[in-house]
Formats: sequence, C-alpha cells, structure tokens
Amino acid sequence: MTAAYARIAPWLAATLAAGVVMSACSRTNPEPGSKLPTAPSAYLAMARGQVDVEGGLIRVVTARDGRVVEVKVEEGDTVKEGDVLALLDQRQSRIGVGIAQASLAQAQAQVGVLGARLRPALVQSSRAAEAAAAGAATGQSADDASAALALLKAEIGAGDAAVKLAREHLDAANAELDAAAISAPAAGRIVRRSVHVGDALSAQSATELFQLLPDRPLIVRAELNEAYADLVKPGMQAEVVRDSDQGSTVPARVLRVGEVFGPSRLTDDPVERAGAHDVECVLLLEHPDFRIGQRVLVRFKR
Repeated sequence: MTAAYARIAPWLAATLAAGVVMSACSRTNPEPGSKLPTAPSAYLAMARGQVDVEGGLIRVVTARDGRVVEVKVEEGDTVKEGDVLALLDQRQSRIGVGIAQASLAQAQAQVGVLGARLRPALVQSSRAAEAAAAGAATGQSADDASAALALLKAEIGAGDAAVKLAREHLDAANAELDAAAISAPAAGRIVRRSVHVGDALSAQSATELFQLLPDRPLIVRAELNEAYADLVKPGMQAEVVRDSDQGSTVPARVLRVGEVFGPSRLTDDPVERAGAHDVECVLLLEHPDFRIGQRVLVRFKR
C-alpha cells in the first residue's frame, strides 16, 4: 500500500462502515444468514492535490543592471499594481534624460529657424518666376530661386526627422529611468523579499527580488488517476480537506481537466512516482482557507 493510499484508506473504511450501518438500520427484520447491502459511496473519486493561485506566484526581477538604493516594502505588505517596490541608482539614467531633452530642444530650435526662412523663400521664388515670365529677369534667376526653395524644404524635412529621432531618444531615456524603479506587476501581497539596499543587480541573472501573491482566486491542482480521468468533468462539485484528512472541508468546483498524462509530483515515494499515470485537474476553492503550496485531499462528489 502506498503512502498516499495509506492516508486515504482510513477515511474510505470509515465511509464504507457508515454505509453498512445505515443499510442495517434500514432493515428492521433481516433474514438469518442474509448479507446486508452496502450504501454506495457519496464520492466518485479521490485525488491528492496542492493549493495554488490562478496564474501562479509572480517572481519580480529587475529589467536593468544597477545598485539598490531603497527598498520600499516588506514581507506581508499589500501592494497595488504599479506600486514601487525598490529603487536602483538613477543618477546615470537622469543624466541620459537630460541629454536627450537637450538634443530634442536643439532639433526643435533648428526646425524653427528653417521654418522662419520658408515664407521669404516662397515669396522670392514666386517673384523670380513672374519676372522671368514678363522678361524682366533671366530664367536663370528664377531657377536659382526655385532651387534655393527646394533645398530649404529638404532641410526642414531633415530637421523634422531629427526632432522625431530626438523624441525617440528621450522616450528611451525615460524608459531607462522608469526601469530603475522596480514596480509591482499586479495587485497582491508580498510573500517573500530577497533584495537589500546595496545589492548589485544584473538583469541577465534574472534573480528573484520579490515574490508576489496576486489577488486572484485560489485553486487546487489535483493529480487525477487515469481510472477516473473520464469521470470527472468541469463544473463537478468536490470537497477539499487537509492532506492528513483532518479539519473542516472546503467546497470546490472543477474548472478544467488536463489532456496530458504524466508521473505524479505529489508523492514522496519514488516507486509510486514512477508508476503513477495521472492527469492534472484544476479546481476553484470556494473559500481561501488554505495556504499556497499546502497539500490536500480532493473528494469528487457524485
């Protein structure tokens, strides 16, 4: 008998015994030597499971290299999406933003100067063309004025492109500055903090700085034996109890049943783990009475 079924056996025996007693009580005068009928179990199947949160716990990492200058939250703190959890040294990023702002201002000023020359150039080109048509000026002067206007327009176009490029550089510099503020990707509660002031962080290492429990429904990931995989359906009601089969039960509802069989992950017995052929069944817990990672037993109702 495996460790898992050794835990389940006492509950199952008690259930069957209760069924026998109820059946016996329903018959007032049983015939001598006759067998007492047993009541059918109220449960269709049982499975081991582990409590999780929909989407899983969130690992918060840094997107940029840098040194931590401030940590704003502790374990147990509740945060909203976008709240700053920690700050990296922003001095270099602020310098980059300043340079990008100056470049943008310079490009915009250059476009302004060129734009101020555009109207006179238009007027001069128009007058030179009229004079050439009237015979009061040579065609060459009209051509020169037209070429000067075309060159000015080209310079204005180049200036507009420089302004656009300068804006993109400024956006990139601001993004670098924002990345120095490590923010909460979702609302929830900080359940682990692994970063301290003075730590040198590397984006490439993807070291976990915080672990966030998001504000999402709690679920159970149960390992359903192949013998029951086709019997359990989405929407089916179930009961969840601690792995020790003690304490109060919590109602749950089947959300989905997996399509892929695999070895068990919730047994400590290597022989049983290798021989198990289970499929994952995800259930929604009606009440958050368990902790993430807690092992439980799931009883699927008929």
